[in-house]
Amino acid sequence: MASQPDYYKVLGISPTATQQEIRTAYKRASLRTHPDRVPVDAPDRASRTKQFQRVNDAYYTLSDPERRRDYDSARRSYFGDDRSESADEDIPRGGAGGFPWSSFDFSGSEQEREGRDSNQFGSIFEEMLREEGLASDETDTTGQRRSVPTKKFWSIVGAVSGGALGFIVANVPGALAGAVAGNRLGAVRDAKGKSVYDVFIELPQSDRARLLSELAAKVFQTTLENMATAAVSVYPSLENRPLKGTVVLFDVDKTLSPARGSASPEMLTLLSQLRHKCAIGYVGGSDFSKQQEQLGSSTVSVTSLFDFCFSENGLNAFRLGEPLASTSFIQWLGEEKYQNMVNFLLKYLSEVRLPKKRGTFIEFRTGMINVSPIGRNATVEERNEFEEYDRIHNVRKTLVEALKKEFPDYGLTYSIGGQISFDVFPTGWDKTYCLRHIEAEKGITGVEYKDIHFFGDKCFPGGNDYEIYSDPRTIGHSVTDPDDTIKQLKELFQL
Repeated sequence: MASQPDYYKVLGISPTATQQEIRTAYKRASLRTHPDRVPVDAPDRASRTKQFQRVNDAYYTLSDPERRRDYDSARRSYFGDDRSESADEDIPRGGAGGFPWSSFDFSGSEQEREGRDSNQFGSIFEEMLREEGLASDETDTTGQRRSVPTKKFWSIVGAVSGGALGFIVANVPGALAGAVAGNRLGAVRDAKGKSVYDVFIELPQSDRARLLSELAAKVFQTTLENMATAAVSVYPSLENRPLKGTVVLFDVDKTLSPARGSASPEMLTLLSQLRHKCAIGYVGGSDFSKQQEQLGSSTVSVTSLFDFCFSENGLNAFRLGEPLASTSFIQWLGEEKYQNMVNFLLKYLSEVRLPKKRGTFIEFRTGMINVSPIGRNATVEERNEFEEYDRIHNVRKTLVEALKKEFPDYGLTYSIGGQISFDVFPTGWDKTYCLRHIEAEKGITGVEYKDIHFFGDKCFPGGNDYEIYSDPRTIGHSVTDPDDTIKQLKELFQL
């Protein structure tokens, strides 16, 4: 039986979303799925086009109050007031007692549909450009107001066009010899009476892709800033969350974000929705600066996006943006033992032959040391290569066994995590260390967290998520990547 998507699920919003939330969600979703983000001959071009059409259908239906009322009424009549389908479930079309999709169908030829989608996106696209200073409203010769490109718009496009940037930005006649793309853009730039969306459509595909990516990054930044503001003005206090006794903790790498990459707008938006229901936090082995890079931004502190921030397994911790007391690894171990270990590691690593070695093999942190055979300065590509090499040759596992044999009485735990390294810390200072801060909340606000969920990707014995994942105080959820985290969160918390 044919089916149609649930429009609220398509935009990633609640059925109770405001019109502003619907509009904001459409901006993010349309930029994420726009076909021009990839070349015309890209394998995923067709699927992107289909996703983009769904996003536009959803916004068309939900952005108009009357159409939305009709849609909600039909939706409730079919499903009742309490829907329980998963995030990916579609609504069946037609059939006896089926959902009455005829009122919300989008007829016409494929060309007509693409035209409707383009016009709808064009309006919001120009609005986003104006918000970011990439377009401004001017009155043309006929007295009509239209959005036109600004110099900032052309500076972005010109940066990859290969043309004379000075010509594009300053609109000075002439271009460098051989700058074909620049000449093309210059011709578009000189066109009078064109709206900024008309200009966008005439740009080469590579420049459209660049502009869409730049705009998506800016909208992402705005999303972060809005979430940070919401942390102060919107989220209920911990004792007033609907799921008062529940806290959800997350690993960072490959759980909330790609390894050493940034969390997606979709992930951060979902976390914001979850935070309206219960307390949330992250617990990672890396130091705070790395988590700030992955989850925050240059203007938004990660401590404003989570209730609890646990860097270095919670040895460096924040609660509602305020730092908690920290503990030092080197003070616990002592200088002599610390140097014995470092000297052993440096000698061992100097004798190990690998396809590649870079730099920063030992990184000292507040509550641990991190050891990387290839070196933490490795590029993303080199990290991926080492991960595959290590999967076959067990470089990290062999080094851990050597350390256990050399220092059996040091009271240390060795935890393999991420792609290229492992952590060394006092036994008991693994990720379960952060749970003492969670348990302390009872003495601060009276909230006792009886349901402590943890999501992580290294949940196997020896992985750096294993201890907290298998701890009897937690409810463990093993994930494969950030997309799997999103899927499980939606299913578990009905987001």
